[in-house]
Formats: sequence, structure tokens, C-alpha cells
Amino acid sequence: MSPQAVYVPIAVPVETAPNHPGRAQGIIGIVCAVLSLALLPPVFGIAGIILGSLSLKKGEKNLGLIAIILSAVFMVIGMIVGVAVGGALDESSGFILGSVLSFL
Repeated sequence: MSPQAVYVPIAVPVETAPNHPGRAQGIIGIVCAVLSLALLPPVFGIAGIILGSLSLKKGEKNLGLIAIILSAVFMVIGMIVGVAVGGALDESSGFILGSVLSFL
């Protein structure tokens, strides 16, 4: 009688990716903060603050705090730039576009 091979299953540990539940909201919040410099500062700035606070609530403290701070600062800078550009357009050309840009 010949010996038969016996196969024993071996448990191999599998590394899983670390769980970061609020990371996506934090990254999107930072993207909204950067967008608030040039496009609709109140809309993207407030969206960045909300997403940053959601990220902060889900445990991503650094990323959430960065998103909140950048959104607030960039929103103010974006509104100041919008008023400056709107004022320059309003004085030089008299278009309605200048008043619309100064509102944003």
C-alpha cells in the first residue's frame, strides 16, 4: 500500500485596509475649500465646513479640522476677491456682471 498525501489547510492572516470612516468627507471638504477661492465662495465654503464637521464627528480629527479651517479662511478670501473684482468691473465697464460678481 502506498502512502497518500495529506493536505492540511493553513490559515494565512490577511491584512485588511485600516478603517477610516470620515476620510472621504474630509478630503471632499478640503476640495470644497479650494473651490471656494474662485467659485461661489459661500456655497463651497459652507459645504466644506459641513463636510469637515462630519469628518470630525466620524473620527478623522486632523482632516476634519483642516477642512473646517481652510473652508472658513478660503471662503472669506474668496468673498473679498469677488468684491474686489466686482468693484473693478463695475467701475470700469458698468456691466451687470460686476454687481453679480460682487454679490458672490
